[in-house]
Parts: sequence; C-alpha cells; structure tokens
Amino acid sequence: MEYNLRTYQPGDEKDLIPLFNNSYENFAGFVPRTLEYWRWCILSRPGLSEEGIVVALDAGRVVGYAAVESSGNILEFCYDPGCDGKAVVSKLLGWCLSYTEDQGAGSITLNAPLQDNFIHQACKELGFTEKPFPSMFLRILDLPYLLRKILDQKKVEQRINEAILVTLKKFPSWCAEHVAILVQDGDVTVSTERLEHPTVKVEADISTISSCIFGSKRTLYKATLEGRLKIRPLRRVTRAVKVLSWFQLKDTRWFVPGADYG
Repeated sequence: MEYNLRTYQPGDEKDLIPLFNNSYENFAGFVPRTLEYWRWCILSRPGLSEEGIVVALDAGRVVGYAAVESSGNILEFCYDPGCDGKAVVSKLLGWCLSYTEDQGAGSITLNAPLQDNFIHQACKELGFTEKPFPSMFLRILDLPYLLRKILDQKKVEQRINEAILVTLKKFPSWCAEHVAILVQDGDVTVSTERLEHPTVKVEADISTISSCIFGSKRTLYKATLEGRLKIRPLRRVTRAVKVLSWFQLKDTRWFVPGADYG
C-alpha cells in the first residue's frame, strides 16, 4: 500500500490529536492532547515551524505524523496501528532525516516506546543509535488520590481485614502526614484520617514510599529489612507487605514524548 506525505495544513490537528491520544493513552506519563494544548505545545514552540510537521495519508485519511524541530529533535511521532506500521514509520523517519539535513542539523533524536517494534526496526535500518532515556523526576502531589487510582486497576484479596496507618517522615508541605488504609473483606478505602486503633503501623519517608510504589514487592521487603520502611507489629509484616503491594505500578509502561519535557 502506498502512503503519501505532506506537510501540516491548518485544521489537521482535528485528526492528529485523536491519533496521538489513542496511541499513547495507555502509557503512564501520558498527557492528553487538547486543541489548545497541542497548538501551544507544537504550533507555538520556538524552533518548530509548520514546515517541520509531516502528515502521512492513506487515500486522504491521516495515518501518522511527526513534528520535528529544525535542531533535529522529534517532539511527537505516532501512527495508526491499523495501517502498515513499518511502511508509515519508515516514510515518516525518512522525511524527518531529509528535513533536518536541509535545516543543517548535525543529528536527529527520537524518543519512542521500547515496545514499539516498528519504530525500533526502522531506526535500526536507518542507522540510529539507541541510548537510554534521560532521568526524570516525579512529584507526588496527592498520595491518597494516587493510591486510590492505582487500586482502581487492581483486584485485591477478599479475606484480609486490616487498619493500616502510614506515617510519613520528611514529608513535603503539600502532603498529609498520615495515610489510612482500611481493608475489609475486599473493600479498601484510603484517606488522610489518623486512625486511633490501627492494627498495623507503617513509618517511612516520602522517597521510600515513592520507590515502593514504582518498584516491586522485593523493593518493599528490602526497604523493610533495611529499616527504611518500619512495620509494627512484626508479626504482621507479611500481611502488611501484601496490602502495600496492591499499590505498586510494577506492570506499568512509561513513555514521555519529547514535546512534554525539556
């Protein structure tokens, strides 16, 4: 199948925005594109002109696009999974290479999900070098809310009944000092209430709690053994770790496009 390329035309965003959102909505770190945000993030960005936005078409239907700065940094790159992904990706990347060469850029950079085999294969064939993504820092603004949202995606064990009080040390000013986790036959509530008679007390600083959320069950046990995560009474450590593991994001795929950082 033959796919055609052309540069951006006013009004294309009505097709580009849904394509981007559908491509990346299942990744943690996803920032939904709205018309206003996309125009600000892409069209109003210094170093990126409308001539640097290429659109792939199949009989007039948008099946992919890329937005690349004159410096060679590809800010957004996505395609319709229902099309010939390898063909669309290769065409878009080939166009980006030619465009950045014409702009005098010495290199080209694309941040893409590790799981995307079409992009990985096309980049390899075009001579790209794979490098690790730069480190990023996450700030938790509302810990109980985050825990509740994580729990919405999980199935919990029905036969556990616990009242866990988590006390935070070295917590930032916007965080509550206490988080209460009440478990009753599969029903779990998370709040900032300070429990008067908890069955389990957990004490840790916010960085340890964060590492446990984004780590594995092994991370929980390691933090406990090292004393960074204090659980009392000791006879309930195993049960407490099981409950805390419900709030982990270990199976989540992360991806942040170039337009959302830097």
